Amino acid sequence: MTQDLLRATRDIWNENADFWDERGGDDGLPMQRALIAPITERLLDLKRGERVLEIACGNGAFARRMAALGARVVACDFAETFIERAKARTTNNAVEYRVIDATDEAALRALGAQSFDAAVCAMGMMDMPEIEPLLRALSQLLKPRARFVFSIMHPCFNSTAGMKMVVEREENRDGELVTVHAIKISQYATPTTYKGTGIIGQPAPQYYFHRPLNALFGACFRAGFVLDALEEPTYDARAQPSRPFSWENYHEIPPVLIARVQLSQNTIGTQDAD
Repeated sequence: MTQDLLRATRDIWNENADFWDERGGDDGLPMQRALIAPITERLLDLKRGERVLEIACGNGAFARRMAALGARVVACDFAETFIERAKARTTNNAVEYRVIDATDEAALRALGAQSFDAAVCAMGMMDMPEIEPLLRALSQLLKPRARFVFSIMHPCFNSTAGMKMVVEREENRDGELVTVHAIKISQYATPTTYKGTGIIGQPAPQYYFHRPLNALFGACFRAGFVLDALEEPTYDARAQPSRPFSWENYHEIPPVLIARVQLSQNTIGTQDAD
């Protein structure tokens, strides 16, 4: 990872932060509300009084939700503008916001060894030039048997420069013309950095860092985590999207992947020894 790329990524998110905050509001973007937040909340299974670290918190929508459930939250983002907007939207003093770069292992570890009951990163890891420093830091920040829940654009269907959304008309078995929504994939296996648009109309295209599943979970395993749960949510067929290429039309294809990992017994033993 070059420092120039990291600076460029941060600058883009500071430029886009106001736009994303206005679109997301207090409760988050539509996909977050419909697909991501409910499953993330269920997998976290927060208990009142637990201390949670949120990575790449954006405008703080999910941090506020966790605080409303009784958690004590430390929420961080590397974009100063996002943190400013998050603070402006937050009245619950159970949330503490900090400007921290998730690729800075030392800055994360300074939060305190084994000081968190859980961690979460909602739709942020595909925006990071590297994820290994974050995972190594979490292996030390989390208490034994704590959980880390993260969501990303689905690497197989919604995270590569080689993905195209397709809409076709075809005749079904009964002779009726039907509209079929499909995904065409021409690239997946190679980790790729590219620019794209998260929300139509945002000021600047952002960097995406595509990782195939073996690279994504391989980094988790090397940091001492084991996979505990995996979800691939899709939109309900009852959704009525306004655009033909909205993900709400693709009922059989998951746009996001949500995973829960926990520290392995070997890692817990290493923590205890430390």
